Amino acid sequence: MDLAAERPEKPELLFIGGTGRSGTHVVSQLVGSHSSWARVPIEARFHVNPQGYPDLLGGQVTPDQFLRKLKRFWWRRIRAGEVAPVIARRIAFGRKVRGLHKVVERDRFDAAVAEFEATVGGDADLACRNLFLDLLWPIATEAGKPGLIEMSCFTIAESPTLVRLFPEAKLIHTVRDGRDAGSSKVSKRQKRSHPRDASEGIRWWEGRLRKIEAGVRQLPPGSLLTISLDELVDGDRDRVYEEILDYLGLDDEPAMRGFFEDEMSASAAHKERWREGLDAGEQAAVVREYEKTLDRLEREEFHCAPQLRRAYEHQPA
Repeated sequence: MDLAAERPEKPELLFIGGTGRSGTHVVSQLVGSHSSWARVPIEARFHVNPQGYPDLLGGQVTPDQFLRKLKRFWWRRIRAGEVAPVIARRIAFGRKVRGLHKVVERDRFDAAVAEFEATVGGDADLACRNLFLDLLWPIATEAGKPGLIEMSCFTIAESPTLVRLFPEAKLIHTVRDGRDAGSSKVSKRQKRSHPRDASEGIRWWEGRLRKIEAGVRQLPPGSLLTISLDELVDGDRDRVYEEILDYLGLDDEPAMRGFFEDEMSASAAHKERWREGLDAGEQAAVVREYEKTLDRLEREEFHCAPQLRRAYEHQPA
């Protein structure tokens, strides 16, 4: 397998990320409906998550430690929160199995890993760049599209590493009302560390935003598009849609427009889900906490504060 011959010299890459539960998947589906962009249908993770590229290139993990997690956890894993090792098939039976094996054939994975092992000691940046392309670029090739979208949540938090490896890449940060994002995380709670109620959900969301902000502040001006999922589904929808087209240099197409009009709505995005199960007094307490959080983000000049404020003021009290 000649991996080098299949790598594009200047790949068109788009990384979409956010706090988690913020709309990264649906925005990737929207852009992936265009003839110019194919999407990786899973979160690849190895290039942005802990013990991935940022820790490897920063010296926090060794190549052997990175490869151990790549070959085991990122290749095939059961969903977060499950304690059974996926290698024990009888134990993992009936549980949702995730990982790169869903989108990468085994022989390609083995060849790409071998290439990485042989080259990482000489030029770690180039080895990381090539491994990403060797594993995932065939998705774009098979779809007959010139660009590739990857949507792991940590992409914006770790955007300085991605820009270092892929200076040609584009970045979209999707933000969502912290009450809805936090409540969604509560409803999907898989680990003891995950939030248990609306108040903890807001704090979890703010913590994720702080990590993102630390990454964004290292980026050159103009390298990032920030959009609000709330505005995209229930605000000045056409304006945000046009911002996406303009940022990516795309012409509008029927398939993408159709997905936007048919699949993206306030009900589909579960707007105001945070109110479920709360009485009027409890809802008022959540509103007060969220307002204080927004005020704090604005005082600290978070890059996404304007989108969050607009979306908040558009919603009912």
